[in-house]
Amino acid sequence: MKGFLVFLIVVSSAGFGGWKFLQAREHRQKWEAIVMPERVARVRQPMTIEKLADLLQRTRKLRDRDAFVQSAREIGLKTVASGGYSLPKTAGPRELARVFKQTPDYAKITFPEGWTGAKMAARLAANGFVHADEFRALVYPAGKTVSPWEGRLFPDTYDLPRHGSASEILATLNRRFEEVRKGLPVSRSRMPKGAGGKALTQNEIVILASLVEGEAREAGERPLIAGVLLNRLQKKMRLQCDASVQYVRDLKTAQGQLPQGRREKLTLKDLWLESPYNTYRNVGLPPAPICNPGKSSLLAALQPRPSKYFFYVMAPKQNRHLFSETFAGHQKNRVLAAQ
Repeated sequence: MKGFLVFLIVVSSAGFGGWKFLQAREHRQKWEAIVMPERVARVRQPMTIEKLADLLQRTRKLRDRDAFVQSAREIGLKTVASGGYSLPKTAGPRELARVFKQTPDYAKITFPEGWTGAKMAARLAANGFVHADEFRALVYPAGKTVSPWEGRLFPDTYDLPRHGSASEILATLNRRFEEVRKGLPVSRSRMPKGAGGKALTQNEIVILASLVEGEAREAGERPLIAGVLLNRLQKKMRLQCDASVQYVRDLKTAQGQLPQGRREKLTLKDLWLESPYNTYRNVGLPPAPICNPGKSSLLAALQPRPSKYFFYVMAPKQNRHLFSETFAGHQKNRVLAAQ
């Protein structure tokens, strides 16, 4: 009997020791680093560390959510900002907590239709992109009067790296432009015609689309405005697009040729600013786009609405343009637009 009791005590001790060993191993494992299944974690909206812990465990970046929550609390992390976070190849709860304590490496940035490269650069700078100034310098190279990239940076929503190079960001926007452009219904035999009945090139289509984007105020107007501009091109009339003058004014202001803080409304003096982009001074299309048009404006340039109109004027209270076939009709519409 005594031997039996000794046997029970030995077995019990062994079992207790084994249980403690397993418990210690489990404790170690939940803190150990594991291989990350992806190198970027995207947080779609701000969230608490508890919700983030659930997300990380669900996406197999954590073994134990509570270990992450504890690690986050130890370093004062309570909520996580939205954005993309670069992950190391391997990480445990403590390493992950330190990752999400930092500013996100990627940010979701939206560039509206019709924005210029200058406005895009300003938005990048406002969101902490370290190479925003270099991005602007690429779009507007020093010593060149025509931008090689304006019009080819597609307006859309992107996940962009805050520390990414300017050329990398520019390439992302241009790649999206090329994707959209290749998906457009382009037919060489049915390209819109400009001066002398000559078909517009694909580059000229983008320039025309940028003018449409800058001029239109209501979506349904775009094809009609494109048609009016083509009518004027065919008659070798100056296009006289206010949007082109605004572009010239913005460029000259940025270059220090015009004073900062000028009135938003164009003046008669502005209409004669010297620039190849100024469609009040020059006949034909500008040498390059005046903004980055969206898909609807590109489509309008490819598929303009035929009409006999040669003139239009903005009616602010109606938030649309009034169209006319003659200059006399245009003068009447100007009076109506001012009412």
